[in-house]
Parts: sequence; structure tokens; C-alpha cells
Amino acid sequence: QDTWYRNLGEKENTPMPQVIGVYSHVHPEDCAVLKQFVNQVKEGKATSLSKEVRVNRGNRKYSWTSINVMVRDYRPQDGVIEMLCINYDITPLKETEQKLIIARDKDEELDRLKSAFLANMSHEIRTPLNAIVGFSSILAEDVSEEERTEYLSIISKNNDILLQLINDILDLSKIEAGTLEYVYANIDVNKMLSEIEQATRMRQTNANVAICAVTPLEGLLLYTDQRRVTQVLNNFISNAMKFTNTGSITFGYEEPKDGYIRFFVTDTGTGIPPEKVADIFNRFVKLDSFKQGTGLGLAISQNIVKELKGEIGVASELGKGSTFWFTLPYEKMGAHRSILS
Repeated sequence: QDTWYRNLGEKENTPMPQVIGVYSHVHPEDCAVLKQFVNQVKEGKATSLSKEVRVNRGNRKYSWTSINVMVRDYRPQDGVIEMLCINYDITPLKETEQKLIIARDKDEELDRLKSAFLANMSHEIRTPLNAIVGFSSILAEDVSEEERTEYLSIISKNNDILLQLINDILDLSKIEAGTLEYVYANIDVNKMLSEIEQATRMRQTNANVAICAVTPLEGLLLYTDQRRVTQVLNNFISNAMKFTNTGSITFGYEEPKDGYIRFFVTDTGTGIPPEKVADIFNRFVKLDSFKQGTGLGLAISQNIVKELKGEIGVASELGKGSTFWFTLPYEKMGAHRSILS
């Protein structure tokens, strides 16, 4: 009997008139259903009820109780309405159910994204391949030196695009299998950023966008995986280049604090719609289906930063630009000295 009271959030031995038809601890929506049933029983319009209800049992959140009621004796003329009520706690069951629903929704969303990804891959792979094959065939013909230079440039650009597509797919496969390699060493951060800056300027074709690296410290060593940090920064910069037509793309780091160093890539591009910010690091997500890419770069970056024990994020304002950032652990002193002397 004490369990029966507890499942309804009541103290043991509470008078029945204060429980039946009152249900003071039941969620208002469910309480309305129970009260309606009691009224229908009194009017002879209902004889049974099975209902899952939310109950506040004093722990500041609602638990779940399954209530099953059956009218056993209905003699209103004699003032007798007898009901048999059995209830039991189903909170663990509901919690499991909710987890399964969330897992199902995630699986369905992942299946949808994978389908969209596979449909898009046909176009993404064929476009550079067609360019490579087509212009390679033209080069076999008698063309001017100026045309040859232009065609070779187009072939080289599409080679890079195709290589990036393949690398993204391979990296995702390695992440799925847990075999993506990480090699730690003390790296010269300023030198790394200088090399990224030079490489970015070489592949930047828009003269209206300035490329600039920010290195606030004269010398900085960081114990991490240079290849993976470069990969994340290049992913951020590539995205910035896709969506920035005028202005600047600035990347670098801020002075370390609280045991972390923060890297960033800031652009003056189109920005991200507010409703898409939360999904930006999900797999297969593309802000613009007409832009080249697999929609995997940011998801891969998130996995890399997580493995490097850091955090990743984005701040963006539609029409004004975005800042993608990530943090990495930083040790000023110790086994891996971080400031160059």
C-alpha cells in the first residue's frame, strides 16, 4: 500500500478523498484526464482506464506511473462506487524508451545525411574528373603556350579538389575505425602558421580577399600533432575561402591562458544562418549544396580536436562573417617547455 501512495506522490495513509479526484502531485495535463475519468465513472459513462502519467514525487522532476483502474461495483443509488486501482513505477522503462527514441532519431538523421552525401558524391567526384580528363585530352592537341598554361592550372586545381575529397573519405573511415594516427612533438607554431599563410596565398584566386596570419608571441612551441592542427586550420580556411568574396581571412592564435591556447580563423564572408549553427560540425552537412566539398571537413576537425583534448566552436553573424576556433592544452613549463627562450 505504501508503494501505491508513493507512485502517486502522496504520503502513506492519506485519506482517499484527498487522493482520488484530486491528484495534486500529478502533472496538470495528466491530472485533467484522471479527473475527467472520475467524473465519468460517477455518471456511469466509464468503467476502466489505463493511463501513463507524470508524477512529482518530491525530487523536483516528474517520474512516470502507470495507472490502471477498473470499476468493480457500481451502485450509485446505494452510494456505492467501488474501483480497483493498480499502479506501478515505470520511470526506468520510460527513460529507456526515451533513449531509444533519441537513438532512433539520430540513426534516421544519419541515414538521411548519408543518402544525401552519396547522392552528392557522384557530382563531387565527376566534376573534377571530367575537368582532368577533358583538359588532359586537349593538351594532347596543338595548343598555344598560353592555353597550355591555363589548362595545366585547371588540371592542377581539380587534382587538389579530387585529392581532398578522397582524403576526407579516408580520414572519416579511419576515425570510424579508431585508426587515425597522431604523432606528438614540440612544434614551432609561428613557423607552422607562416607556412599555412604562404600556401593559402598561393591557392587564393580572389584578389579582393586579404590573407593574414596573426602571431602575437615572438616564439611559441606547442606539444601536439602538427599535421592534425594544420589539417583543422586548413579545413577552416578552405571554408572561409568558399564563402568570402571580399574583405579578409585572418587566422592565428591568442596568447595562452588557463592552460589552453586558442586558435581561430575569422572571415568577412556570408556568415551562417542561426538555425544551422548547431549542426555545422555534423557529418555531411553543407551550407551551400552548390559549393564543392563533401561536408565532412568540419566533422573531421571536431574529431581531431577532441582527440587532441581540446574544444571546438564557431561564432557567426549572417552577412558579416564567421570565426571558427579551437583550443588545445598548453604547458608553459614542464616536460614539454612551450615558450622559446
